[in-house]
Amino acid sequence: AEDDSAMACAICLEDMVDENPVAQLPCCTIPPTATTQYCQRCLEVVCEHGPGGVGRCPNCRSYLRVCADRRLEVAEHTDTCSLCSQPRVIVEERGPMKLCDACLLGTRHSLRYECERCRRFQRIPHPMWRYQPTPNEFGDTTWFCHLECFSQTHWRIHEQDAASVPPHDCPESWGRRDEWLAAIREQRRREVRGGERPATAAAGRNHSREAKLRLLVA
Repeated sequence: AEDDSAMACAICLEDMVDENPVAQLPCCTIPPTATTQYCQRCLEVVCEHGPGGVGRCPNCRSYLRVCADRRLEVAEHTDTCSLCSQPRVIVEERGPMKLCDACLLGTRHSLRYECERCRRFQRIPHPMWRYQPTPNEFGDTTWFCHLECFSQTHWRIHEQDAASVPPHDCPESWGRRDEWLAAIREQRRREVRGGERPATAAAGRNHSREAKLRLLVA
């Protein structure tokens, strides 16, 4: 008999049962009586979708990864990123190269941005979209313009490239959170139906990248 008391996950809407229990979040506390809870598998999918197998908690936006025993842990390995040279949470290591989530995302989504001063477009290997309140507004963080200004300027994403921004990494103010959760929900439904299995974070790490070169030539 079905357990009528089982709570449904806020993402996939499936009941949370023994084989797929409520996720134990290491970063924040959700009271057991709260109506918004997340199942273990959905949080695993969140991490699989993130750069280097590191996802963002849907509740507090902390960085999370999945341990070998399926426990969730806060990704807190901090070091100097090999690309941006800033102290960041490192999500991927390739030999001596250490990448933060921003630089790893940037190498995978090197999009076009408009310079606030010269109004020309430059491809930037960094998620500059993170600093834009909306897709149409210039961000509040600068990047060097190699086109005409030859100085640090503000940028906004090309309107044709805005749709290429991963929904899971869009600022909350862009209003694409539901799109992100819908993608996870659809993947979970395929799994429940016995369809295709999700791509793992390890598979994502096998993509070849020439990160340093792309940063230098941008």
